[in-house]
Amino acid sequence: MDFSDKKRVRIGKNVTIEVQELEIGDGVYIGDNVVISGPKVSIGDYTLIRENTQIMGKNTCKIGMSCWIGQGVILDASDTLTIGNGVGVGANSQLWTHIKFGDTLQGCSWGSSKPMIVEDDVWFVGHCLVSPIHAAKRSMAMLGSVVTRDMQENRIYAGVPAKDITEKVGNQYLEVSVEEKYKMMVEKVAAFSKEKSVQGRIEIVKEWPKQMSPEVSYFNVATREYTKRLSEIEIDFMLYLLVPIKFYPAPVSISGQ
Repeated sequence: MDFSDKKRVRIGKNVTIEVQELEIGDGVYIGDNVVISGPKVSIGDYTLIRENTQIMGKNTCKIGMSCWIGQGVILDASDTLTIGNGVGVGANSQLWTHIKFGDTLQGCSWGSSKPMIVEDDVWFVGHCLVSPIHAAKRSMAMLGSVVTRDMQENRIYAGVPAKDITEKVGNQYLEVSVEEKYKMMVEKVAAFSKEKSVQGRIEIVKEWPKQMSPEVSYFNVATREYTKRLSEIEIDFMLYLLVPIKFYPAPVSISGQ
């Protein structure tokens, strides 16, 4: 397949892609021995799909931006699988949208499928087994969890079957002020500048400037958005921030692109 219209797409060795309709974003990484098959698969900007992962099924699979799909993961799209932005699926986890195997002609009643929705910033830490649930944004399943029920927003689950343990361990996400975010990002730019010269092409802001240069990539800490210019320095900076920090493209009306 031709990804020449995309920037910094990296594909490893022995990758199999058998998809009728494939959409892929800028900065995507697909590691060695990955298998992607199905009628329609979309992978958003800067998503990393690590080695030996399988994405398969007879339905649509949509993976958002800046996701981490770890080594040896199985993403099953027998029914619709929708994964939001900034989702982490740790190594050897499995997300299943169906339960099918027994011979229905002989009377097996265990044969069903159901859409799975995983909202933004959800994290399956690793070795998780997940049935077709709805995982609300910022929810988290700890290592080795078997998730059979919906996960509520910013709650943490663990065990077999997984249960809500938030009251014991606290939430995954805490409140961070705009000022704290701004200070953190200014420090990130300073650290990045020691590796590569920014030369005024990256600017951290708390609100969109009234006048913006098309030569500068602006990162707005209040909205978690950036003006996607696709300059080499911007791409390098986005990759530098991953995985812990994620920004998403601002609307065209703001960025002018």
